Amino acid sequence: MLWSFGIKAQLNNTSLETFQFIDSTKSKQFTVQFESFSFLKNNEYFLKVADGYTLFGNQFSPKLIYQPAPHVRIEAGVYAWKDFGNNAFTAIQPIFSVKIQKDSSQFIFGNLEGHLNHRLIEPMLNFERVILNRQENGIQYTRRKSSTFFDSWIDWQRMIYKGSDFKEEFFAGFSWNKKLINRPKFSLAIPWQMTFQHRGGQTTKDTGQVITNINTAIGIEAQWFTNGLIKKVILQNYWVGYRQNANFHPYFPNGSAIYLNLAAESKWLNLMISYWKSSGYLSETGGDLYQSVGRTFRNGNVVEKERNLLIFRLMKDWRIIENLFLTVRFEPYFDLNNHEFEHSEGVFLTYRQNFRLR
Repeated sequence: MLWSFGIKAQLNNTSLETFQFIDSTKSKQFTVQFESFSFLKNNEYFLKVADGYTLFGNQFSPKLIYQPAPHVRIEAGVYAWKDFGNNAFTAIQPIFSVKIQKDSSQFIFGNLEGHLNHRLIEPMLNFERVILNRQENGIQYTRRKSSTFFDSWIDWQRMIYKGSDFKEEFFAGFSWNKKLINRPKFSLAIPWQMTFQHRGGQTTKDTGQVITNINTAIGIEAQWFTNGLIKKVILQNYWVGYRQNANFHPYFPNGSAIYLNLAAESKWLNLMISYWKSSGYLSETGGDLYQSVGRTFRNGNVVEKERNLLIFRLMKDWRIIENLFLTVRFEPYFDLNNHEFEHSEGVFLTYRQNFRLR
């Protein structure tokens, strides 16, 4: 059922999503699930806003799954992240979650269906979080239907205790997409997304300002389906906003942007052209290229309040076998303010297989 949904935010990342519906026929069964994610992401960036670097390695998530009832699922396992060129593991973390499903709705407590499963646009959620922040922990409610996508979550990122000398942190939000028209050859949808990055707490020694950064995007999405060489044409236009509801903003208290996307999907290749124009836009979880304050190692927090980008994407997904998917992407962009071309490319291999224990 995962691959059948036609509602997507910005890039089509469904081949990299990990969301699973609960199979009610597996009640009272034990299952072992093996999931692997192999990645190569190379960013050839040399300007002052975003660093150039390479991410190259494997991630594994073996889990033991038990369904005590048709619509309840308990998962326990281990998440391991191993970068190539490093003899040690980058991360080894426990996995535990309880999932409850009712029709098209699902509630999760524990490890979330996070990162790309939220279907946020890249200025609000960096694509590379599928590698760098794959594990999210907290609570989540999702509703997935052919005409409606809704995802809401709280990812608790840093816990405080009495006397801690730092603030608690969490990342929360929702992503909603509603189809207003859903015909065989045409669909029209309204997407609305909002995220909150919060730092606060009452039992900490840190007396600094409580900060909440708010990002939002609202837009319109139209899709045309054809029987020709081009199978689908997608138009997605967003207004994107940023605001900090505190008296602490060393750069900008608020900002905004327009984000325009035109995509075409064919049997052989998917193409996408995006235009980004912003003023004073910031998002802690968003992609580096879209920020008005740089995040580079050598140049520090270089300020470019006005950002003006033209982004090109060439993408292809292959289903190698039933449970194995290969994704290849080439993403050059042109910085219209600095008059420079830069590019990134990626290769991703995802595999998931379930084995029933008798």
